[in-house]
Amino acid sequence: MKCGNSKGMMGIGALIIFIAVILIAAVAASVLITTGGSLQQKALITGAQTEEAIASGIEAMTVVASDASAGDPDGTPHKVSDFKMMVRLQSGSQGLNLNNTILTIDTETESVSMTYNTTIATDGTSGSTVTYVVYYVQSGTNHEDGYLNRGDVAKIIYNMDPEIEENQLVRVKMIPRVGTYTQVEFYTPDSMTQESVALWPT
Repeated sequence: MKCGNSKGMMGIGALIIFIAVILIAAVAASVLITTGGSLQQKALITGAQTEEAIASGIEAMTVVASDASAGDPDGTPHKVSDFKMMVRLQSGSQGLNLNNTILTIDTETESVSMTYNTTIATDGTSGSTVTYVVYYVQSGTNHEDGYLNRGDVAKIIYNMDPEIEENQLVRVKMIPRVGTYTQVEFYTPDSMTQESVALWPT
């Protein structure tokens, strides 16, 4: 009888161990599934954010300046102060909020950062040296002032003081809150005598 009871106890013990192993395996599988799902979701979010950061940005098309023929207050011509950079979204880019986009201009003697001020209705100049204004040459289907959306073509208009002379290196950057920044680098021409001076592309 004792032998039978001993075998029965061993059988029950083995069954308990078997059930415990199954439960542990089930818990482990549940943890792995939950963790895998969480990691996949985070990976998708990170991938989308990375794609947006890489794809989003501004494409510069042209940079012109004026007025090299007018002369500055001391009567010396051949300097420019009013700049216009024509821009649009990069291919595949999400829309950009210009209120969160900084314009920086670096020369051999000056470094200036400007923020968006307002949208102007007609192509003109900016009287401020600390902010830039925007004139929309073309408006896309989702156009809204203060934003750059698909189909929009705009002129970023700003003023430099002191004026920029001939044969001077200039670096201009448009830096959005999200996405890649756009840099345009050029030298002003050796001879600036006309009212409008094309600076980039050369």
